[in-house]
Amino acid sequence: MKEDKILNNSFSSGELHHDDLSQPLKVDSRVSSLYEDQLGENIIEHRTKQMLDDELYRIFVNSPYYTKYKSIKRVDKNDMMKMYYYFKEHLSKLENKHFSNMEFFIGFAEFFMVNYDQLYADIGVMDKEFILKELNEKYHLSSRIKTKRLF
Repeated sequence: MKEDKILNNSFSSGELHHDDLSQPLKVDSRVSSLYEDQLGENIIEHRTKQMLDDELYRIFVNSPYYTKYKSIKRVDKNDMMKMYYYFKEHLSKLENKHFSNMEFFIGFAEFFMVNYDQLYADIGVMDKEFILKELNEKYHLSSRIKTKRLF
């Protein structure tokens, strides 16, 4: 510790001796929720997911489905596909924000608590193809996923 001659208080010079640290540094549990996005593995994915959730909620509040589904309950199968494409269309109209098909698929399923397999089985063929293409580009899954192009 050094002493400030003007204010007459002590301060740390910022020099840290790593040998003195016996345990890893941790964020206190009382404030860890404030740094949730920064403590994860990928801060950009976390913030993109949060932006998508915010946009989905904004669209949901202004949608014709709000009154029917504002209390938490299961989405009717007939409405699910209409809602999927309604939300996808409204998100595509946003100027500054672009979400991939995969991000939208996951965000929609989590927002409305829909099973991924059920949603994937119901969406259109072109949407499935776009999702598979993005998965392959991002995670190089072509050797694991055995699919054939329909068109």
